[in-house]
Amino acid sequence: MLTIVHELADIKEKFPLLQASIRTVEFIVQILLSKARVMSTLIFVLYYFDAQNNLWREFIHPVEICIFCRSSFLIQGSEIGVARVPVHFYSRMKQLDVSITELSLDMLLYVIGKLNLAGPFAVKTSVIFSNCCKVENQSGLDLVCHFYDNQDVSITRKQCSTVVFRHTLVDQPPEASHVSIQLAEQGAYLTSPICFSLLSPRAVAWRTRIMSLQDSKSYPGPFVVVDIPGRKEDGMSIVVSPLLRIHNETKFSLELRFRRPQQNADQSASVLLKSGDIIDDSVAAFDAKSSHGGLKKALMSVTVGNFLLSFRPIIVEDLRSAEKSLLGEWSDDIKGGKPVVISGLFDKLSYKVRRAFYVDSMRCSFNTAHCSFKYDHGQMSDLHFLIRSIIRDIPVIQPENYGDVPGNRESPVALQQQKEIFLLPPVRVLNLLQEEIHVLLTDRDPCAAIVSKNIANQATIPCGSTVDFYVNPATIYFLVTLTAYNSSCKPVDTGHSLKKLGKKKNEVHYVDIDLVFGAKYFASLRLSRGLQGTLEASIFTSYTLKNDTDLSLFCFAPNQKPLSRGEAEKLDFRIPPEFGSFLPPKSTKSWFMKYNKVHLKLLEGKAKEVLLDLDTLSGLTEIGLEVEERSGVKYIAKLGVSLGPFLSEENVSSQLVSIVPRYVLVNESEEAVTVRQCYLEDDMAGLFTISSKQKMALMMQSGISKRKEIIIFDKFVRKHRNAYDDSLMYIQFRLNGDGWGWSGPVCVASLGRFFLKFRRSSHFPLQQSNQVNAHGNNSTEFAAVHVVEESSTLVLLFQKPSDVNLPYRIENGLHQNFITYYQKEFQGSLEPENLGCGSAVDYVWDDMTLPHRLVVQINGMNLLREINLDKVRSWKPFYKVSHQRGLRFHLPLDKNLRETEKASFGESISMQMVNVGYEVFANGPTRVLRFCEFRDRHKQDISFHLSGKIRFRISHFSITLLEHSKKEVDASEPSGFTPLIVTRLGNINLDSVLTDKYSQNKISVQSLSVDQKWVGAPFAAMLRRHHSDYGNTNDNILQVVAVLVSSSSNVKQVKYLSVILQPVDLNLDEETLMRLVTFWRTSLSDSNTQRQQYYFDHFEIHPIKIIASFLPGDSYSSYSSLQEMLRSLIHSVIKIPAVKRMSVELNGVLVTHALISIRELIIKCAQHYSWYAMRAIYIAKGSPLLPPAFASVFDDLASSALDVFFDPSSILVNLPGLTAGTFKLISKCIDGKGFFGTKRYLGDLGKTMKTAGSNMLYAAVTEISDSVLKGAEASGFNGMVIGFHQGILKLAMEPSLLGTAFIEGGPDRKIILDHDPGVDELYIEGYLQAMLDTLYKQEYLRVRVVDNQVILKNLPPNSSLVEEIMDCVKGFLVSKALLKGDPSTSQPLRHLRGDSEWKIGPTVLTLCEHLFVSFAIRFLRKQADKLMAKFKWKGNLRGDDHINSSASTHPGQKGKLFCKWGIAKFVFSGIVAYIDGRLCRGIPNPVARRIVSGFMLSFLDKNDNE
Repeated sequence: MLTIVHELADIKEKFPLLQASIRTVEFIVQILLSKARVMSTLIFVLYYFDAQNNLWREFIHPVEICIFCRSSFLIQGSEIGVARVPVHFYSRMKQLDVSITELSLDMLLYVIGKLNLAGPFAVKTSVIFSNCCKVENQSGLDLVCHFYDNQDVSITRKQCSTVVFRHTLVDQPPEASHVSIQLAEQGAYLTSPICFSLLSPRAVAWRTRIMSLQDSKSYPGPFVVVDIPGRKEDGMSIVVSPLLRIHNETKFSLELRFRRPQQNADQSASVLLKSGDIIDDSVAAFDAKSSHGGLKKALMSVTVGNFLLSFRPIIVEDLRSAEKSLLGEWSDDIKGGKPVVISGLFDKLSYKVRRAFYVDSMRCSFNTAHCSFKYDHGQMSDLHFLIRSIIRDIPVIQPENYGDVPGNRESPVALQQQKEIFLLPPVRVLNLLQEEIHVLLTDRDPCAAIVSKNIANQATIPCGSTVDFYVNPATIYFLVTLTAYNSSCKPVDTGHSLKKLGKKKNEVHYVDIDLVFGAKYFASLRLSRGLQGTLEASIFTSYTLKNDTDLSLFCFAPNQKPLSRGEAEKLDFRIPPEFGSFLPPKSTKSWFMKYNKVHLKLLEGKAKEVLLDLDTLSGLTEIGLEVEERSGVKYIAKLGVSLGPFLSEENVSSQLVSIVPRYVLVNESEEAVTVRQCYLEDDMAGLFTISSKQKMALMMQSGISKRKEIIIFDKFVRKHRNAYDDSLMYIQFRLNGDGWGWSGPVCVASLGRFFLKFRRSSHFPLQQSNQVNAHGNNSTEFAAVHVVEESSTLVLLFQKPSDVNLPYRIENGLHQNFITYYQKEFQGSLEPENLGCGSAVDYVWDDMTLPHRLVVQINGMNLLREINLDKVRSWKPFYKVSHQRGLRFHLPLDKNLRETEKASFGESISMQMVNVGYEVFANGPTRVLRFCEFRDRHKQDISFHLSGKIRFRISHFSITLLEHSKKEVDASEPSGFTPLIVTRLGNINLDSVLTDKYSQNKISVQSLSVDQKWVGAPFAAMLRRHHSDYGNTNDNILQVVAVLVSSSSNVKQVKYLSVILQPVDLNLDEETLMRLVTFWRTSLSDSNTQRQQYYFDHFEIHPIKIIASFLPGDSYSSYSSLQEMLRSLIHSVIKIPAVKRMSVELNGVLVTHALISIRELIIKCAQHYSWYAMRAIYIAKGSPLLPPAFASVFDDLASSALDVFFDPSSILVNLPGLTAGTFKLISKCIDGKGFFGTKRYLGDLGKTMKTAGSNMLYAAVTEISDSVLKGAEASGFNGMVIGFHQGILKLAMEPSLLGTAFIEGGPDRKIILDHDPGVDELYIEGYLQAMLDTLYKQEYLRVRVVDNQVILKNLPPNSSLVEEIMDCVKGFLVSKALLKGDPSTSQPLRHLRGDSEWKIGPTVLTLCEHLFVSFAIRFLRKQADKLMAKFKWKGNLRGDDHINSSASTHPGQKGKLFCKWGIAKFVFSGIVAYIDGRLCRGIPNPVARRIVSGFMLSFLDKNDNE
């Protein structure tokens, strides 16, 4: 048995945390001469300690473990055991069950953090240890607590503190749990002590005596209420509160008057209660000891609860009207008894009550009171107040004494009422508009009667402010005025809303009313009850636009005409809301329009507008605003758009739309740098300088890029890019100094840290390019650009020098030779770099977009080698015999090397040079390239391990999350738990093969399900395997394959890691997520701490296909702050709609040669999958928007990455040998020269490839079949054969047909109309679509009619069929008079072309041409026959005799032989026709092309003699 305990400082005892128990059922050991075996059966169980209930609970339930271990020995001089595995380990578990509660999770994470395995984590230590207790003092006096072992704590008034005991409550005497409390005033007076036990949860009250510390006098003291909550999941706590508390929640200072019911008003006690202050009866009891007569009686009546209360406000100067003074009267007395019901809308709205006590037996009531004020001229005005009373019955029980014997002291002596009174404003108005408003509240229609205005019913409210109104809440009229535009809304009568609420049976938490300011702009008024019961009126709009850019934006509705800059200047940029919203830089405006589709544009002459649908916006997106300058240069202002909740005290359905620059450049260095955009026609375009510590938004120029797409894959994905795709936008940096060149390009949309190299030009006088020194080139400087994501903004941080190590380092360990090196394909004008003997230098790529390969030459060896610096590899010889015919040329950039001594290649390579080699190894985050001889090579980071096999089996594994039971149970009994969700995994297999170099591991899970177990769950399972028609349920749902390299280096090497997850069904509902969020724990570890580095030679996560369903839920008052934050994220930020069985495709990722930590890998994968999850949400909402695009997340740490989707359960993936190699197969197919970085593909690559392949096949078959049919119609069977040849000839002559079919899937055609269809666009479009669907049945064929043109998209990849469809469409357009032509004719348009007049000259020329071609073909054929006649094919004669003899002996096989012969001739004719087409493609002269084609096809004509 193993028990993990924790020892705190200054604590006498050790606190138990976890306890593991292992019991051996069977243990057998067999030892022979050549082997040994161990067989054992164990029972394992893990407990955690519940300190609140003083018991051990099961964490891992008892599990039976069967273990078999075999070890073979190698006997010297014998062959026994040579072929066996030295060590074989096998383990099996039938069922493993784990139960997790919040306490067990906290305890496990606490142990992990203390052992430095991970974390630390933010856990609830108060529930882990039994010596923590929270003490809260809610009284107006100081609290003194006396604990066991002479431990005293003093807590000031209205404060709380956590007490750490010097002992535990486990296995201690009963008095160890006793606590004694006293109230104190200035250290001179104390109340009599009240003793109770922490192990008895309850609420008790007892009246105390006030004792003087200076003498023996005592006075009647207050009642003290002590609460020991029974909610043990929050830990132990003590709450000390008075019997009566009065809160002033108004903006006035109130004068309170207390008196006994039998006393007159003159015999009363008055006290001034300022705004926000609290008074309680304990203070009154201490004040009464020095009072006399009626005042003392009045104060003592407060302590026993037998009093009358009245109040009046004190009006301060700034609230008074023009009159000189206001005389206030006392309010009516507040009495106990039955509460008065408030009528009107106030009573219909339900409210959320903030729990003031820890019991459920409290009663809450509301009442109103008013104070009348009289002006000097005699006018009366009333101020109404809302009074909220919370009452609960507390048993009065005699306190415990240490020496008492338990008996009747637990029986209550009496019941006392504990009261809490809140004096509140009846109505609170919150202005959430971005404009100043004036609000008038009356009890009658302001348009129909003259309304008296006073300080209680009107106020001007600035933006974001709150004003309290002291009016009668029974009947209210609202009148709101926008002061900036002097525009008032129509008066709102709350009585109309009252009639609507009367028809609803369920609770109504709020009601929304439209505020109509004009014909085109609106706002909303939400009426609800606050936490204290006040009627809260929030004035807001559905969306608020915030411009955080340096640009001036104009927003307008889709049905409006945008204002020009001149028109806006005439209005002094104070644009009325009906025309839209003008957003200056760094401003915020409310969107008053009823349409939530917003057009955005810059106030420039030729600026294009962009449509932004606010209702379909989820989380983050990006837009591009294009502006054309007078010079014709177009710029695109990329803006990031984020959606979030409008931060306010009231929870309203208003959302904040923030518009920020998409790309921001920050210069964190101490010097200014010059920046430009790459790959533009003008290299000097977009050139600007950014100063030190300056922050600047990037404006990208829209021009023709000089960057070419390298491989066909780039063309393949071009159709899936946005119109303003900036994944290929790059910028360059240059230091502001003489001779410095440009750095390599940096992609603005790639996340990560990218290193830059700056080199001086060779023309700079201080540069010595030919010098080789011990430290490399001394005129090179390095910097870094760290691209981080902040909301919807990508921030490019330019750092010089870099705050991290450089990614590469080159070491020259040779003793006599220096090395020369440069980056492959780098076309810069700078000369190669040199590194002297025994030197080392840091290295950064000149151009990160070029292949990460270094071209190296060693002095004295006329041989160039390409070295991949990203790939870690062991020592490899620089020269190989097989490479003797390799690259025997000098560096193209090194002019001096051409004048070296010319010697034969064989003489330059000596035996010593054969031992020269290089190696690449990782040292922390840096890859090191080291040149050395074989004897000086870096010691291989491979440690020896005994070979062995490990097999681990678990038949059933379950993890149950338990939540506290909500059923009422006895507080003295241990709290119960109910299951929330159960995760089940079936048939878990772990197979490992250990060698001296590698460790090959495979983990497979056959079944996986996450079931909901709480009562009322809407789904049976949250997660389970998706059942498809072609899926096999016996296949593994999850498979992980890992090949680890045994290494003693500080960088752990992973040669291969692959994760495959089959398609799953994911069913989520909001209520389950709210229950799960209570298990969330955050890590407190420092993100800047150096992490363990891993080198992944091959890392892949296959695509994930999810069939998702989501069910939104309601909000509850019991939600914690974390739950409310998650709910706000779901409904206000992401706005996840209700979906049912929607297919979500998460692209897989393949990364090669990555040097990364596990934390970085997890973060980058989370960024990768979050983008595709947000994309799926946009698709579910039918939105054309997409999340902000990124080019890559792995380019800074890996050699290459592939980002594609294909169905993980498709037949191709399940083929043997392709399951783990599908990613590699795809990467090989799309790989090309210069391939580097991330390749992304949006969409199902498998379906697209199938479609492309079928399009190619369709194009080839239809072209050939059309030619065959035309030939058959013209010349019968011979024409059919000739047509087949012509079809193949056409494919050979025009291979672009197949290429177009593969890349584009079919051509598009446009028909320019002679007449505009006008309002008949939809009719023309619908008729053409229906006609083509009926006639040609092409699934993807689409017709669009836009203005004066007809667009046919996705036509079939067949030229004849395309022409036929075009003729059909044109015929219809001619019949509708949209195209010029004769609508009465029935002939196609291609037959209506006018034939040219007959002329004798062209006719004779054509006839001569035909005769010349015919004679040339005949002459060539005769010469070919003469040449072929010289060679007799004896094999043919024997073959014919064999056929005849076979036919005579086996007549039944004659048909089969002729069939085979015919097929062979058919295939041969196709090959000849294809060769003919390939030859004719290279012959430009049409006459020569006809001669060659006729000569080739003449071999296929039949002779009459045959």
